[in-house]
Amino acid sequence: MDAFSGYIYSALWLIIAVYLFYQAFKESKFLFFLSAFFLFLSGWYLADELLKTINLFEGVYSWIFRSVALVVLIICAIVYLRYRKNREMPDEE
Repeated sequence: MDAFSGYIYSALWLIIAVYLFYQAFKESKFLFFLSAFFLFLSGWYLADELLKTINLFEGVYSWIFRSVALVVLIICAIVYLRYRKNREMPDEE
Protein backbone atom coordinates (compact mmCIF):
# COMPACT_ATOMS: atom_id res chain seq x y z
CA MET A 1 0.00 0.00 0.00
CA ASP A 2 1.12 3.46 -0.54
CA ALA A 3 1.77 6.02 2.20
CA PHE A 4 -1.68 7.62 2.27
CA SER A 5 -3.99 4.71 1.46
CA GLY A 6 -4.63 3.93 5.15
CA TYR A 7 -5.73 7.50 5.72
CA ILE A 8 -7.92 7.40 2.62
CA TYR A 9 -9.63 4.19 3.78
CA SER A 10 -10.11 5.68 7.23
CA ALA A 11 -11.69 8.81 5.76
CA LEU A 12 -13.88 6.70 3.47
CA TRP A 13 -15.24 4.61 6.33
CA LEU A 14 -15.79 7.75 8.41
CA ILE A 15 -17.77 9.43 5.62
CA ILE A 16 -19.92 6.32 5.21
CA ALA A 17 -20.48 6.15 8.98
CA VAL A 18 -21.60 9.77 9.15
CA TYR A 19 -23.90 9.28 6.16
CA LEU A 20 -25.49 6.17 7.68
CA PHE A 21 -25.90 7.96 11.01
CA TYR A 22 -27.73 10.76 9.22
CA GLN A 23 -29.90 8.31 7.27
CA ALA A 24 -30.77 6.38 10.45
CA PHE A 25 -32.96 9.25 11.62
CA LYS A 26 -34.97 9.06 8.39
CA GLU A 27 -34.99 5.38 7.46
CA SER A 28 -34.23 2.64 9.94
CA LYS A 29 -32.76 2.54 13.41
CA PHE A 30 -30.68 -0.45 12.28
CA LEU A 31 -28.46 1.99 10.40
CA PHE A 32 -27.14 3.20 13.76
CA PHE A 33 -25.63 -0.26 14.20
CA LEU A 34 -24.06 -0.16 10.74
CA SER A 35 -22.80 3.33 11.41
CA ALA A 36 -21.04 2.07 14.53
CA PHE A 37 -19.43 -0.71 12.50
CA PHE A 38 -18.10 1.75 9.93
CA LEU A 39 -16.76 3.92 12.76
CA PHE A 40 -14.97 0.80 14.00
CA LEU A 41 -13.51 0.27 10.51
CA SER A 42 -12.41 3.89 10.35
CA GLY A 43 -10.70 3.67 13.72
CA TRP A 44 -9.06 0.36 12.84
CA TYR A 45 -7.53 1.67 9.62
CA LEU A 46 -6.45 4.90 11.31
CA ALA A 47 -4.87 3.00 14.20
CA ASP A 48 -3.09 0.72 11.75
CA GLU A 49 -1.68 3.73 9.96
CA LEU A 50 -0.64 5.59 13.12
CA LEU A 51 0.81 2.65 15.05
CA LYS A 52 3.80 1.72 12.93
CA THR A 53 5.13 -0.83 15.44
CA ILE A 54 1.97 -2.97 15.32
CA ASN A 55 0.42 -4.37 12.15
CA LEU A 56 -3.30 -4.64 12.88
CA PHE A 57 -3.93 -6.88 9.87
CA GLU A 58 -1.65 -9.73 10.97
CA GLY A 59 -1.65 -12.19 13.84
CA VAL A 60 -4.18 -11.97 16.67
CA TYR A 61 -5.33 -8.53 15.60
CA SER A 62 -6.47 -9.83 12.23
CA TRP A 63 -8.59 -12.45 13.98
CA ILE A 64 -10.21 -9.76 16.11
CA PHE A 65 -10.94 -7.72 12.99
CA ARG A 66 -12.36 -10.73 11.15
CA SER A 67 -14.45 -11.80 14.14
CA VAL A 68 -16.06 -8.39 14.48
CA ALA A 69 -16.75 -8.29 10.73
CA LEU A 70 -18.25 -11.81 10.84
CA VAL A 71 -20.53 -10.94 13.76
CA VAL A 72 -21.74 -7.83 11.93
CA LEU A 73 -22.33 -9.85 8.77
CA ILE A 74 -24.37 -12.45 10.65
CA ILE A 75 -26.45 -9.78 12.38
CA CYS A 76 -27.08 -8.05 9.05
CA ALA A 77 -28.17 -11.34 7.48
CA ILE A 78 -30.57 -12.04 10.35
CA VAL A 79 -32.08 -8.57 10.15
CA TYR A 80 -32.44 -8.84 6.37
CA LEU A 81 -34.11 -12.25 6.57
CA ARG A 82 -36.54 -10.98 9.21
CA TYR A 83 -37.34 -7.96 7.06
CA ARG A 84 -37.91 -10.13 4.01
CA LYS A 85 -40.08 -12.56 5.96
CA ASN A 86 -42.23 -9.73 7.31
CA ARG A 87 -42.67 -8.26 3.83
CA GLU A 88 -43.80 -11.56 2.33
CA MET A 89 -46.41 -12.28 5.00
CA PRO A 90 -49.88 -11.17 3.93
CA ASP A 91 -51.69 -8.65 6.10
CA GLU A 92 -54.22 -10.32 8.33
CA GLU A 93 -57.53 -8.50 8.35
